[in-house]
Amino acid sequence: MGRRRWLAGVLLAGATLVATGCAQVAVSTATAQRAEVATEVRIDDDRLVLRSPDGEERVVAESPEPLVHAAVRPGTRARQTVLAVTRAQDAERPRYELRYVVVDGDETTDLYWFPWRLQVTEELTEVVDVVPTPVWAPDGDTVAWLEWGPDGTVLRTVGWHDEEVTSNPSDDAAAYALAEVPAGAQLEAWELDADRTPVLTASDGTSRWRIRLDLGATARAEATV
Repeated sequence: MGRRRWLAGVLLAGATLVATGCAQVAVSTATAQRAEVATEVRIDDDRLVLRSPDGEERVVAESPEPLVHAAVRPGTRARQTVLAVTRAQDAERPRYELRYVVVDGDETTDLYWFPWRLQVTEELTEVVDVVPTPVWAPDGDTVAWLEWGPDGTVLRTVGWHDEEVTSNPSDDAAAYALAEVPAGAQLEAWELDADRTPVLTASDGTSRWRIRLDLGATARAEATV
């Protein structure tokens, strides 16, 4: 994979952040409502293991590279998507790559890569070598993660569709500058505020930020207490 430039054309966003003390909080997986849909995923020796509501576990993918993060797509779909992050080692530096596997009954796809244009920037580890932790929107239609480069921290979102087992993530992508969020902060959750505004929570282990995301025409991201 060739070297990609730090994400160009980032949408500038006015941001007002107030940091509050906090302890590190683990990322929770979404809970599905249908009995046949897995509710949890865990990483076991570079294997993705799904756990169903009745406690049954199955290995749905094995990775030749270390798995460092995984999250199940929320929703009541019988076809289940698991998002994963792997850590690859180039000759010069490590990089993080987004992958996913689709589970449809007893059938599973390969552990696909995201298209290169939607991948985590290669410059991330040059700034801070911390795992980016993508989270799903509550409806499972969008996935988001934080990344950082020479120009600061950026929140990236990618719309998702996998109505067909072999389909790739969509090109419905956006990026929002979050200058006040430090490099190395990780997303913990995506929720909806009382007015249905998306609110994402991020933490660097010491402080936490709530990021309110405007998905309208202005495409602004702000962080508030």
